[in-house]
Amino acid sequence: MDEQWGYVGAKSRQRWLFYAYDRIRRTVVAHVFGERTMATLEHLLSLPSVFQGA
Repeated sequence: MDEQWGYVGAKSRQRWLFYAYDRIRRTVVAHVFGERTMATLEHLLSLPSVFQGA
């Protein structure tokens, strides 16, 4: 898993891209945009494709 930062319109509206990357297949298997919070990370981890061999 990794994260990238960006903003929408103004730097006060920061958004993060969290994604899960499959190193064997060299592809992103799931992603979530949102604030840099535990809730956003938990949303990514709750996606079924992340750990079920997407």
